[in-house]
Amino acid sequence: MTLDAFLAAMSGKGIPQSKLIGMQVYDPDCLFVGTVKEIGLVPGEGGITLYISTKAGSTVEIEWGDVKTVGDIILLSKKIEIPQVAVAAAPSVQQAPAAAAPAAQPAAPLCPKCGKPGTWIPQYKRYYCYNCKQYI
Repeated sequence: MTLDAFLAAMSGKGIPQSKLIGMQVYDPDCLFVGTVKEIGLVPGEGGITLYISTKAGSTVEIEWGDVKTVGDIILLSKKIEIPQVAVAAAPSVQQAPAAAAPAAQPAAPLCPKCGKPGTWIPQYKRYYCYNCKQYI
């Protein structure tokens, strides 16, 4: 789809690039996919693609034809596969068992949106990002 066709499809209302970047993207089941990081143009075809930073930490490319609607969020017309980012395992270190040492608490996961560490909320058994005000 060309940029002109894209603008015509939006009923005469253009969407500025600055509005699309940072928008949250959801699949048809209303599950969070990620956030728009870049907008690309396909040379020769005139197509538009969205580069989405996914909740798994990977980046996927979505063709504009797969976008169902744009409002406060971007809703896709079909479900997409989100590739998982491989995390390198840290080498294990053997330590002598400590008699009265408390169990080590695992590091808090980082928020996929802002990158800050989450806070464990025992009542809901989930991590919460106070910066983004949402559960991780």
